[in-house]
Amino acid sequence: MEVIKVKDTDIQSALDTVKRQYGSDAMILEIRKKRKYVFGPSYYELLIGIEQNLPKAGADLDNLEALEKAIRRLDAAVSALAVKEDELDALSKQTGFSKELLIKARAVPNEDWKHALRQYLSGKLEFVRLENIKFKSFPKVFVLLGPTGVGKTTTAAKLAGYLLLTKSAPSGFVTIDTFRAGAVEQIKLFGKAMNLPVEVVRRPHQMEKVLAKLPDAHYVFVDTIGRNPREIGKLTEIKMYLDELEECVPVLCLNAGLKKEEMQKAFEYFNKVFHVEYFILTKVDEAESINSAVEFMAENGLKTLAFANGQNVPDDLLFPDTENVLDMVGLSL
Repeated sequence: MEVIKVKDTDIQSALDTVKRQYGSDAMILEIRKKRKYVFGPSYYELLIGIEQNLPKAGADLDNLEALEKAIRRLDAAVSALAVKEDELDALSKQTGFSKELLIKARAVPNEDWKHALRQYLSGKLEFVRLENIKFKSFPKVFVLLGPTGVGKTTTAAKLAGYLLLTKSAPSGFVTIDTFRAGAVEQIKLFGKAMNLPVEVVRRPHQMEKVLAKLPDAHYVFVDTIGRNPREIGKLTEIKMYLDELEECVPVLCLNAGLKKEEMQKAFEYFNKVFHVEYFILTKVDEAESINSAVEFMAENGLKTLAFANGQNVPDDLLFPDTENVLDMVGLSL
């Protein structure tokens, strides 16, 4: 028997093709409804068997009965599939996670979906304290990156305040953001309030000796210019400053209120230039939900340092773990 595949977006059109091209000798072995992509357009694939040199007596009747049985099976399968898709849509709306993530997590709409989702996210999310990151050089230099308005300056001040109050570790600030109105003044105010030094760098070559001006700092936070992530040339300008440093850790800061797709695009652009490994989620207090952000974190394997959730320095800073975050997205035990 020769097996042939016939594909069409319409089942009736596919059956007509079989009848027209292969006649009554064609035996429909299986009818499948498939998709090229997970959520792409569907199509039908018919597996047709062609027997060679067989008598045709009663063949038309047998084929007709087989076709009717296949259509009945297909109708039942399509109905079941429609129910599952409806249930998946409902679960996506209920949880705030995309259907793609639910499928990856095998969080099918049944009584075990929460356990499956918890298990999947637990294996993907990673949280690290910045003081535990290993450096070869001293001081430890963290560079805060991100689009305009995500709160990089305030976040740098919160991190420095946390280290000073809980670890008795002094920090220093370096800003290369000399373009945004009030940027230098803002970080100088934070430095003055905590009695921490602030250095302003206006040209890349000045970065080479800036750390020597911060001899007492255990940590240095570099506040960068907010850039549209699509402007690769502008991001490369920032990279020129960092290339003057012996060692530094780029940290991407993104607003919790962004859609997952927006976060993904920003990450991809910044990652092309800076090879981002660490992440801070900002403005958590302003977001209706952080589920999309958590999905973004899980899908990209980023190591999250902190959540910033307000304007108060240094208090509005969270250092969550996996269980905390699962609670925050409605997946508590």
